[in-house]
This record gives sequence, structure tokens and C-alpha cells, in this order.
Amino acid sequence: MTTGARTTLVVGATGRLGVAIARGLAVRGDKLILTARDATKLEALSKDLTALHGSPPPTVCADLTKPDAVDVIVAGARKQVDYVGNIVLACGPFPRTPLASLQREDLLHTLTVHAVAPLLLVHALSNDLARVNGAVVALSDAGVNRPYTNFVAYLTAKGALQTGLRALANELAPDVRINMVALGIVADPEADDDPLRTHRLATRSPLGRFGTPEEVVHVVLALLDATWATGEIWGTGR
Repeated sequence: MTTGARTTLVVGATGRLGVAIARGLAVRGDKLILTARDATKLEALSKDLTALHGSPPPTVCADLTKPDAVDVIVAGARKQVDYVGNIVLACGPFPRTPLASLQREDLLHTLTVHAVAPLLLVHALSNDLARVNGAVVALSDAGVNRPYTNFVAYLTAKGALQTGLRALANELAPDVRINMVALGIVADPEADDDPLRTHRLATRSPLGRFGTPEEVVHVVLALLDATWATGEIWGTGR
């Protein structure tokens, strides 16, 4: 079994948590491939990580809502590296879909981005992963088991992702490990500048605060290295 530094594909790399995860992987010496839908943000992130990575990490621009997204990512990766050793699924977005205005398109969009494309991508790269006993770690949401209002489409998609990845964990064992992180609320000062609301939500947690991107990175790296865990959903930030 290969457990040293390897090439990790970060999906959704330009999102807030994707950036933090990519940085954490680069700091510990992993080689990266970054993919997201915004070419400008990808290029900026690759440039920013050059010093940590030793060279600009290769990028693949792909929109997960498009039918050819998985083919684009796999073909782009093949041009850059011999194989993909790990995958981190940090896919966004986090759309608000109030029940009163919920549409079929909302469900199809979020299911495609958060479940269909990620599951097909893991399947497409499963031989690469098996070659080095690689791992997949996906970001999910604690709301799948403790739902909150106004996010039916997003939570439905994350629930589908969890079920699908657990099924793949069984199918691909023992050669590939697949685990998930069910996140509580991660602090984002730029997204919510209402200190009273922030305080009210934070006090619902036994720890009395939101998590940080750095704490998410810690759990993701731990699961990548957890060689006796597959099909698990680690809750963090309760």
C-alpha cells in the first residue's frame, strides 16, 4: 500500500473550503490538480500555491453542471499526471431554495453538482485510485441528518451523495477508501455580517461557536490518511 505524498485532485478548488484544503495539502507536500468552473480563479489559486507546491499546480476548468464535465476533468488530468492518487470533493454551491418557490430545476441542478458528477468522477478514476490504494474524501453537511429550512434541494443532493459514496465504498473496497465529512456551520464573516444572528446560531452548538476552514482541513487530511476507515461519515462542528 502506498501511503506517502501523492497527487490529489481537488474538486471545487476555488471555493472557500476548497482553497483551504488545497493549501493544506500543498503545505504537507502533496502534489495537486485543481479543478473548478472559473478559469480566472483557478489560475490565481495555482499562482498563489506555487511557492508551497514547488511549481504551479496544474488546473482543469470544468463546470459540473455540463454533461461532459467528468470527461473534461479526466482528460485534463491525464495530460498533467500519470494517475490521480486521491480525490477531495469540495463541490459547491450552497443555494437557498425556499419551499414555496422550489422548482424541478433546483433539484436537478443541485443533484448534478453535488451528487451525479462527483459519483461519476470517482467511478471514472477508480482504477487510478486502486493503483495506489487511494482515498476519496467528500464534504457533506450535518443538515442531511438534522435538516434546516430553506435548503431542500441542497440537502437532498448531499443526502444522495452520502448514499452513493457509501455504495461506492463497498464496491471499491479494499483497494479504494471513500469517506465523508458532515460539516456543521463554518464561520464566514463575509457571508453574514449580522453579529446577533451569528451569535444566536453559534450558541446552538455545544461548543458555542462555528468552525473554521482550518479545522475542516484538519479533518479532511485525517480522513485521507485513515487507512482503516471506509464508508464512514465523520460529523464535525455539531
